[in-house]
Amino acid sequence: MGLKYIEQVKSVVLVLLILLSFSLTFAIWTYSPVIQSNEGTTVDIAIAEKKEMEDIIKPYRMIVSQKDGLKGTFNGQPIESVFINMKKWEIQKVELSSNKLSTDQINEFIKTPNRASFFFAADVPVEVLGTSLNFTEQVFPDAHFNRLIIDWNVETSDSLNIYFISTSQQKMYTATAKKVNKAGFTNRILKHTETMQVYNEIITDDKLSVYVSSTPENILSYTYSVKDINTDKFKDALFNNPNLVRSNPVSMNEQQFTDDSALMKVNFSTRSLNYVHPASENENPAKSVDLIQNSLNFVNEHNGWTDDYRYSRMNTENRQINYQLYFAGLPVFGREIYEISLKWGTDRVHQYMRPLYTLTAAVPLKTREVQLASGQSIYDFLSTATDTDTSTIDDVVIGYYLSRDETESQFNLEPSWYYVESGSWIRISPELLGGAKYGLE
Repeated sequence: MGLKYIEQVKSVVLVLLILLSFSLTFAIWTYSPVIQSNEGTTVDIAIAEKKEMEDIIKPYRMIVSQKDGLKGTFNGQPIESVFINMKKWEIQKVELSSNKLSTDQINEFIKTPNRASFFFAADVPVEVLGTSLNFTEQVFPDAHFNRLIIDWNVETSDSLNIYFISTSQQKMYTATAKKVNKAGFTNRILKHTETMQVYNEIITDDKLSVYVSSTPENILSYTYSVKDINTDKFKDALFNNPNLVRSNPVSMNEQQFTDDSALMKVNFSTRSLNYVHPASENENPAKSVDLIQNSLNFVNEHNGWTDDYRYSRMNTENRQINYQLYFAGLPVFGREIYEISLKWGTDRVHQYMRPLYTLTAAVPLKTREVQLASGQSIYDFLSTATDTDTSTIDDVVIGYYLSRDETESQFNLEPSWYYVESGSWIRISPELLGGAKYGLE
């Protein structure tokens, strides 16, 4: 009986093995692997940090008009304080109030007492403020501004007026802010003015006034060790499949990265990157709101805000937008690349140019206090001691001049005066000033 039982078990095991063999053979014949398209692949790479709209849309100056004159500052702390306070307000419908403002009217709006004016580097669509401020209506007019003016002359205790002025379009839109603690707001403004500089208004015929400080200013200069960003991070972030990217040295200072759809050029000498996706080129004009939002989203996708970059200008015709590097609240200029520039294509970025260095991650090697002459002295110098046509000057501003010492692998950030002419920022160098009377000490 035992042997018969063993034979039955063997038969059952044999049948099971035969069935298993058939099953494995069938599975191999019918197997079809899931192949993912490279075109749809995204790589989650974090280079630095993300930014909100309010981080990249910022004024570079604040001027407060009082009965006894003007006070002004480029310091970010009082400016941030006002915009944080604005988040509590309920801003009513934005409406067109003037289609053709004269320069005299704009000047008058700024110097009327009990007003705070905020100066932006370029026209900003009012709509983008909807992401950070509380508007009662989310349908916005096609309104832009580069001067935002808060007016607390209204009699009610819980409201004030906001003016959105575009000096280039000569248009003004108005909104009323409700649920405002006006007494608290004005007290904070007046408290900030205690540390602000006295400003002078320079009036020229048929031009916007220029606003300049009346006393010298002490600004820190900085020296940093050069901190480069690893180019592999951008390769991994910008290409759909980094494993398929080919790397080719072009020269001692240049290298190219390419796949079948895009090209990334890296210049190690200038510490710059230029990425192009040719197939996405689009020759149709872009909407300003879309250009700002799409570019912000794109850089956020790879956490590409390595420093304090702020919206500085755009050209909707060629779909280009630029973000200026700021340091310690001041714009940075120099021979090094100091802007992030994007051209937006069809549903994605067409071209992306940017620096490959960062100041945020570095620790200053040394600092030094520099005394700059007053803005009034600088304007007087330009009008009397140079061939500059002061009637063409749009603004006089302090910025940082960025230079590089290759022998020491260092960056130097030196405070300097600049004047703005037709959108160009022109440095007034210490050599031109000729000493401590007008400029750097």
